[in-house]
Amino acid sequence: MKSRKPMQLRLPQELKEWIKAESDRNGNSQNSEVIRAIRAAKDRRSTLGSVGNINMDQGDSVRC
Repeated sequence: MKSRKPMQLRLPQELKEWIKAESDRNGNSQNSEVIRAIRAAKDRRSTLGSVGNINMDQGDSVRC
């Protein structure tokens, strides 16, 4: 990783517990598990976006 930028992240309790459990299970830090999960989601989005020339970034938004 070339650069790291700190980011404060507020998570629902169930996601915090899931990240903790995943980090314990995989022997990684919680930060590493968050990065792994985001990268996996990004890869899935990229794969889905390239199928049939569909761009998933247009008009597909998630609201929290």
